[in-house]
Amino acid sequence: MQSYTLSGGVQIPVMGYGCYNAFGAEIEQAVEMALEAGYRYIDTAEFYKNEPDIGPALDTFAGKREELFVLSKAWPSSFDNMEEACVRSAKNLHVEYLDAYLLHWPGTKEDRRLKAYGQLLALAEKGLVRAPGVSNFSIEQLERVKAEYGAYPAIHEIECHPSYHPVEMIRFCQKHGIQVISYEPINRTADLSLAPVLQLAEKYEHTPAQIVLRWHIQHDQLPIPKSSNESRIKENIAVFDFELSKEDMALLDTLDTGKRNGLDPMAFPPGF
Repeated sequence: MQSYTLSGGVQIPVMGYGCYNAFGAEIEQAVEMALEAGYRYIDTAEFYKNEPDIGPALDTFAGKREELFVLSKAWPSSFDNMEEACVRSAKNLHVEYLDAYLLHWPGTKEDRRLKAYGQLLALAEKGLVRAPGVSNFSIEQLERVKAEYGAYPAIHEIECHPSYHPVEMIRFCQKHGIQVISYEPINRTADLSLAPVLQLAEKYEHTPAQIVLRWHIQHDQLPIPKSSNESRIKENIAVFDFELSKEDMALLDTLDTGKRNGLDPMAFPPGF
């Protein structure tokens, strides 16, 4: 697996396995299958309520701990005590530290958000977190982090797929050394039935999912596809044996509608 180098020097695989909305034996078995298929980056969150199910799956990994990249996220309800939340997540995941820990949503209160990010930096200094990051922030919120602490986050995880491609945000992140991670990278499978995707799947003799995931990788957007099906888990990671042409990348770029699936980060979650 190829990797990117984050701003702090930490290596992160160019593709991860997303763990949203799966629980119990389903996600435990899926993570085991993902590790067997070659995934080395596992992406979860406190809010997903499946960290205790993922921990046993990580125990099955036969390699060294440093070969894995384990990422979790703190929900805004945990912003007042980030260390407690981080230690709890690490314990549930059966690891001594998190390779990356993110503020999952910015929340609506700037002071609370910035204090939480300061705690996140303190966790990095203690060795509990290797790379601090955020998710669902605006450019203005990223700028406030930089103004307050002198550096941008190492990671920004955002909704991104051919139908919603926030180019301004992505260019901002890439300009400032912030690694973009794309969640919902295939738009909950909706983008796999778009005519240009189907045409390119036939042209390159790869599946529609592989075409879209390859598009992410060639844009340096790190995708985290999720599936509980073993054949699709293997299919999703088999994207390193071909390359889309510039013309075909541009064709997929035209699919952007500007409409996200997720909630407005400026107003969600309310009360935080």
